[in-house]
Amino acid sequence: MSLLTIVILVAVAIVLLAIFALVASGGIICSGLTGKMATGAESLSPAGHVTGKALVVYDPGVTGAAKKAATGIAGDLKSKGYKVELAGVSSAAATDVSGYDIVVVGGPMYFGKASNSIEAYLKGLTLQNHVKLGVFGTTGSNDFVASDLTSLESQVASIQNRKAEVRLIGDRDENKAALGCRDLVAVVTQ
Repeated sequence: MSLLTIVILVAVAIVLLAIFALVASGGIICSGLTGKMATGAESLSPAGHVTGKALVVYDPGVTGAAKKAATGIAGDLKSKGYKVELAGVSSAAATDVSGYDIVVVGGPMYFGKASNSIEAYLKGLTLQNHVKLGVFGTTGSNDFVASDLTSLESQVASIQNRKAEVRLIGDRDENKAALGCRDLVAVVTQ
């Protein structure tokens, strides 16, 4: 091999590593950006008797799958009689957690961890003892590995010194995603 060939191969390898590093960190960078842009909020009221109040806070993520999951969770809570506030993680509505019976927080997972904005939100979250906490992470796959759930549970446990129901919700199959949302709602409304 000539010296020129070796130099070219090394240069190509460096460029490929740089591209990989940018792509790999893209989720983390975007994670912070999408959370900061999540400033909207919407109130949902059940048709009949109000069972309680719930707050669903989300970081939409790059694909919007987490907002879709949060919307599904909010709809499921509403159908069980809860008055629901669906709030972006950076919204004013997400800052006041008083008066809620259930708080559900979620967003995308990047490299086995909740997004930066969701992690920061959970760190600042102080709930009364009676409030049930649910946390969800969306993934780009419906084939979860056990380490993804374990990682998210560990991350939540290290932040919140309380029991939290933690679920993963895939965004590839809408039926499985809807089941994941209903499962989380079923356990936080018990």
